[in-house]
Amino acid sequence: MTAVTRLLDGVADGPAVLAIWGEAGIGKTTVWDAGVAVAVARGFTVLACRAAAAEVRLSYAGLSDLLAEVGAGNLASLPGPQRRALDAALLRGADTEEDGPPAELRAVAAAFLSVLERLAGRAPVLVAVDDVQWLDESTRRAIAFAVRRCCGPVVTLTAGRDGDRDGDRADRRGEIRPRDQARLWHIDVAPLDLGALHHVLLENLGRSFPRPVMLRIAQASGGNPFYALELARSLEERGSALTGFPDSLRAVVRDRIGSLDPGVRQALLVVSALAVPRLDLVERVCGGVDAAESLGAAEDAGVVELSGGYARFTHPLLASGVYTEASPTTRRALHRQLSELVDDVEERARHLALAVTGPEAEAVRALDAAAGQARRRGAASAAAELLELAIGLGADETPRRVQAARDHLHAGDPVRARDLLEPAVDLLDPGAVRAEALALMATIFYQIDDYAQAVRTLRRAFDDAGDDPRLRAEIAVELQIALTNGGSVSDAQTYAVVAVQDAEQVGDDGLLAEALGASVFVRFLAGQGVDDVALARALALEDRNRRNHAMRWPALHAAMVHLWTRRVGEARAGLMAIRERCLQQGEEIGLWFLSFQAAAAALWSGDVETAQRLAVEVTDRALMIGTEHVRALALATQAQVAAWTGRVDEAQAAGEEAAVSLAKFGMLPGALFAQATLGTLALSVGDHSAAGRWLAPAATAMAEMGVCEPACVPFLPDAAEALIVLGRLDEAEPLADQLEASGRGPDQTWAEAVGARIRGLLAAARGDLDAARSDFERALVVHDRLPLPYDRARTLLLLGKLQRRRNERQAARVTLGEAVRAFDVVGARRWADNARAELDRLGSRPGPVDELTPTEERVAELAASGLINREVAAALTISPKTVEANLSRAYRKLGIRSRAQLGVWLAERRTKGQPPEA
Repeated sequence: MTAVTRLLDGVADGPAVLAIWGEAGIGKTTVWDAGVAVAVARGFTVLACRAAAAEVRLSYAGLSDLLAEVGAGNLASLPGPQRRALDAALLRGADTEEDGPPAELRAVAAAFLSVLERLAGRAPVLVAVDDVQWLDESTRRAIAFAVRRCCGPVVTLTAGRDGDRDGDRADRRGEIRPRDQARLWHIDVAPLDLGALHHVLLENLGRSFPRPVMLRIAQASGGNPFYALELARSLEERGSALTGFPDSLRAVVRDRIGSLDPGVRQALLVVSALAVPRLDLVERVCGGVDAAESLGAAEDAGVVELSGGYARFTHPLLASGVYTEASPTTRRALHRQLSELVDDVEERARHLALAVTGPEAEAVRALDAAAGQARRRGAASAAAELLELAIGLGADETPRRVQAARDHLHAGDPVRARDLLEPAVDLLDPGAVRAEALALMATIFYQIDDYAQAVRTLRRAFDDAGDDPRLRAEIAVELQIALTNGGSVSDAQTYAVVAVQDAEQVGDDGLLAEALGASVFVRFLAGQGVDDVALARALALEDRNRRNHAMRWPALHAAMVHLWTRRVGEARAGLMAIRERCLQQGEEIGLWFLSFQAAAAALWSGDVETAQRLAVEVTDRALMIGTEHVRALALATQAQVAAWTGRVDEAQAAGEEAAVSLAKFGMLPGALFAQATLGTLALSVGDHSAAGRWLAPAATAMAEMGVCEPACVPFLPDAAEALIVLGRLDEAEPLADQLEASGRGPDQTWAEAVGARIRGLLAAARGDLDAARSDFERALVVHDRLPLPYDRARTLLLLGKLQRRRNERQAARVTLGEAVRAFDVVGARRWADNARAELDRLGSRPGPVDELTPTEERVAELAASGLINREVAAALTISPKTVEANLSRAYRKLGIRSRAQLGVWLAERRTKGQPPEA
């Protein structure tokens, strides 16, 4: 119990899982029961279920048990999509009807997560599952989803049977894992020694055995307490201590059951075959015999427990022993009988499947209907398994195989989906049916890290769609997104036009919204500006009930446009709203992409703490999803945040791995952004040669992909800077032209600011220091209209270096000091160090106004106090032109550009005890 106590004691430290493993009968449930009892005594809210072999194929059987004691208010107050999905999963309300929209496993899992978080807000929570190896797959996925994401005082206790006596953890079916793998603990229940077995027998049988007999029991049972008890009972019944030892546990169970009357054995067989063994069903199968009375002898023998109108075997081995001892013919007849009595659609279908040996029409229809219900409940794994039962019976029609593949994909098993679908696609004739199958195959290729193959498959699907406008539009939207992410923006534009035209023809507002949103984004990438009218229309038409991944959502396209036009506040708000929507719906694809983009937006805003949190989040999601391309994007995010915060080695390693992996998967833009991170990192540490090697090819490749909008290439200024430092001015010139041309367009303030900065760098490199200063100062004026402190600090650093070069030491000191402070605020450590190094090159600091003449100082003070030039001139009896000239010199010497900054300078003087002269 030490490990159980540690689990419960550490609940305040966050989610953790304790998994108890061992062979059948070794005592796992005893430890589990004790752990649950301790949690209840400590005031935990306990959600518990005991899985059973007969329930392993029944979708959400375990979830129903876990939530059985949860108050209705906790469920009724869930967000709408989650509440509806949970109602459908638990067969409650109208959402289970055939014409209702299917629930998504992700939404059901998100609902369970919400329930956990609400309960954890009032008391610590223990999720307890016994016999986890038999937990139905839909429930297992819901628990796994929630446990990996919850952040409150929630811990999980499971008990499960090893697949073999060696306890290979890789084969432990159903193991639940927390986000932090360091908080996953195991107990391997060991065999009992001779003394412990003696106490078990004494406590349960009320007697002891001679030492020679105990030695035989211990040897035969291998220290397994259940096996030892059954051996001891068998010896008692045989009346022999040292002869006639059963040769296996199966023989022990057979002897135990065989000693009961035939009528009792028949009732036990019915119980073993039922997922939910109700006594009234047992009675009906057994010809009206009182089930409680009939099973009473089995209860007295410790084989079953009777409670609340249900029967339950005291140990799973007894259930399997009863079932396997019956002949196949007997079992088929029993399943046929049960199929006529049970109410649950899925259970009836399974009984029918087990009652036949071929594609009997009734069984196949029942399996198809049950798969449909499971799908509507969000139990895609159960739906797929039911369809495969039908296929296994010989009903291997292509549409059924395609649907089974789709269900496996939704259940998170793309490999099995591919194995089912590929042979089916090869048998299909060109046309709409094959187009849909190919589109599904493309989605599978996404998830198994073959992006290039996914694009090729989508092209085939589009060709097969023929003149079906709805199908063409659906595939065209998907294809333009895939082409954009794969680096073929020019091709993507072609499909964007088709998608909008066909969607308009269909008249489906939701589809049209997705086509418009994707089209706006891809045309913006191509340098055609932002179509605000089309974007507003897409947002107005968006159908949030359409079951498509987040990459198709118009809200996401709008957020990305806002991000690239540097409306960062709107972009961050939009991304967070979409993130919440994804969480409610359990949309994993959207979440990792959002984390990737939101981290960049946070950095641009100077919010390093949020960026670091998002980098951790996207890494966690990559581990949960398990696909390599998502892991590569997580590495790219890690590299970006690490480079920003000056963790050079970490950024270098993550960036290089991300760049290689993303290129391998055919995600060229992602690979180029990872390369650009490495280039900006090199620039920050003064390795200009490496910066040029990374950045210049990346900028060229983005142009070759068809990305003609400089705002969508945020590393373009760094590429130009690296080229200029390396003396490759002719290569940098077109980049400056591109930025300046873009900056003259609407919503392109960022391009205008950084374009002026690069123009200043070029002028400085050519020796025109006056033009350089003018360009840098012009850039700073534009920066003041942007919420991008890092970019402004980069321009300040260059201006400060130029001022030092012009021997404007005081101005340089003020400018560089402001750059240091700005870089420090946004957490850009390497750039802050660079600015400090420039400050150090200026030598010792003179007094703050030593370089101002008395007239300049007095003019500056009066102007800072709020007087306009004419009023300053009157106060000092000088002309307004003289005031203007003195202010200009003061601005230059102080390294400032506005009266607002002059006010800051005056306030600092007063703070330092230097009051202005009267």
